[in-house]
Amino acid sequence: MDYLRPSVPHGQAYFYPMKHLLFLILPFSCFAQTRHDFTHPQMGTVFRLVVYADSTVADRAAREAFARVDALNNCLSDYLPDSETNLLCKNAGTWTPVSDDLWNMLAISKDFSKKTGGAFDVTVGPITRLWRRARHRNELPSDADVKEASEKTGYQNIRMRRRGKKILLRKQGMQLDFGGIAQGYAADECLKILKNHGITRALADAGGDIALGDPPPGEEGWSVEVPGGMTKGPYGMTKGMTNCGITTSGATYRYLELNGVRYSHIVDPRTGRALTHRVLVTVQAPDAVTADVWATALSVLGAEGWENLKKKHPELTVLITESNLSE
Repeated sequence: MDYLRPSVPHGQAYFYPMKHLLFLILPFSCFAQTRHDFTHPQMGTVFRLVVYADSTVADRAAREAFARVDALNNCLSDYLPDSETNLLCKNAGTWTPVSDDLWNMLAISKDFSKKTGGAFDVTVGPITRLWRRARHRNELPSDADVKEASEKTGYQNIRMRRRGKKILLRKQGMQLDFGGIAQGYAADECLKILKNHGITRALADAGGDIALGDPPPGEEGWSVEVPGGMTKGPYGMTKGMTNCGITTSGATYRYLELNGVRYSHIVDPRTGRALTHRVLVTVQAPDAVTADVWATALSVLGAEGWENLKKKHPELTVLITESNLSE
């Protein structure tokens, strides 16, 4: 989605991401404040920063934040042939030194994989590619193809050697896919850079993965309207949100339909199969990367899976609505 949305009047901003749908309502009382908006296409979406600061400082900080996003994309993309991620995959079976960014991302990803019981797994690349091809061909992958792709996955097959920061992908044909974590991570990185420039009243939106800092001047917090609402729907507004992350994800918009069954673009890494239930998940978490990952994982696990986990994660606020995808 490499294009910019039209600008909107000060005091109100709408976000229309491809995989998420969140609306951020900026207070009209901020008209007199020094607010600056910046946009930058990257990672298949449009990044947006909203900051309250001196214009010179804001411009400098935004340029640095977007440069950071570009660097992360060059590292983590599975579309760029020469990205560090793809080069690592080509070296599967060999201990390979990696950058701090890739090391940190893999460490974070493995930790989340354990917490979600494998519902989130960045080694899912062979499976996502298989189902992407199925949607393009309008035909289901064979059981044999699903089995072959699944055999190349498993976060347990990522080995990490701290000395020298080396990574071993144990199986040939492994393919990493950071689609369920990279944007949230990048949003958090943007917010960190803004804070390093003394800007605390800000938000970073990475295509619907939103990192929120301190609230706009004169306000108690940011107001975010989410599909299904965390209050009431079809849209409900959550108010007073500060210093947190929020993401909505769901198997609603992209799917393959055959014989009356809809197969989502979201796949279950544990089975190799596309989801066949309609699910919309909104997660509020301490930061955007955590919200991004859990929104992805809970799209797979559903409401029942969350019931089994929520006592262990009081730091999360979760809303899940689901039904059969064919309905």
